[in-house]
Amino acid sequence: MIITFATQKGGAGKTTLAIAFSNYLKILNPELEINVYDYDYQRSFYEKWKTDKLGERPPLYDVKYIDDTNPLSIEQIWNLEESDAYTIIDLPGSLDIEYMPLLMYSNYIIIPFEYSDVSTHSTLTFNEFLNEIDTQSERIFIRSKYDKSYNYVNQLSLDEKLKSYGLLIKNPVYKRNILQKIDTTGLNYDQKYAIRKAFNEIIEKIKHDKSII
Repeated sequence: MIITFATQKGGAGKTTLAIAFSNYLKILNPELEINVYDYDYQRSFYEKWKTDKLGERPPLYDVKYIDDTNPLSIEQIWNLEESDAYTIIDLPGSLDIEYMPLLMYSNYIIIPFEYSDVSTHSTLTFNEFLNEIDTQSERIFIRSKYDKSYNYVNQLSLDEKLKSYGLLIKNPVYKRNILQKIDTTGLNYDQKYAIRKAFNEIIEKIKHDKSII
């Protein structure tokens, strides 16, 4: 199974959520096989993992950095898609054609977004691109850095639009400074509390889909 975290523009917390989701899966099921591939030019996921390897607590899984010279082949992507292992992909915030196979054949694309004008525009642009390439992937939208005290004037209209593309997770990931300190060795209580409701929705969706195949 391939779960790809992707957006058209950076800044929505994509890598932070990809790390948190990988950690959460491994904590829930320590026997679960997890593969992580960092495609992002900034290599934030990979560099975090490298740093964590030098610490007292080992990372929960391995991370491989993928650059332009060694992308996953179509055959590798298909094999990972059919595998029982969970493969987490962190894509850069761009629409480069070289990522098209992953955007077409991932089992799920998780798309973090915010309600700012810039994020709204980039999220809608990204989904139009996914429509154009006729992706087979299911899209899951997750509100990131959500401030429940703020009145987002475009929330209702954007939510309705995103529901036409895929599944909009009901529970947001609220804006929490503690998530900026996340690493690949685990989740503390506050970090787990910040993401568990939203991630449980995603996991239940995946379990349901697997049960009806």
